[in-house]
Amino acid sequence: MSKNLTISRADLEAMDRFYREGGLRRMASPHVHYQEASCPHPGCTHKMEWIDFQLELHGDMDAVYKPLVKSWWEGTGFAGRCPACQGWVHFTTLEMKALSEDEARHLPCLPDQWHALAQFA
Repeated sequence: MSKNLTISRADLEAMDRFYREGGLRRMASPHVHYQEASCPHPGCTHKMEWIDFQLELHGDMDAVYKPLVKSWWEGTGFAGRCPACQGWVHFTTLEMKALSEDEARHLPCLPDQWHALAQFA
C-alpha cells in the first residue's frame, strides 16, 4: 500500500539547497519541473511544467550562460517573459512567480526570445 508523504517546506528547501549546490559545482544547464505548471499570471493558462532552458544555445557563454546558470544554482533564479501573455515570471528551482516590470528589473533576465530555444513538455 502506497502512503502519501508530506514534506515540510523546511525539508523541501534543505533538499533544494543540496540540489543547487551540486548544480552550481557543475555549472549545469538549468532544467526544471514545476508542480504548478501554468503561468503564474492571472488569466494565462500557458503550460510551463517542464522547462529545459538550453541557455548554452544562446551563443554567448559570458553574457548569457555563465551569469544565468550561476544565478539559477545560487538560488536567485532569473526573470523571463511568459511566451503567451508576455508577463514577467520569476523562475527558480522551487517555483514560478508573477513579477511586475520593476521587480523583473532587479533580477538577472533571460534573453527576449528565450522560449524559442527552450524545450517545454
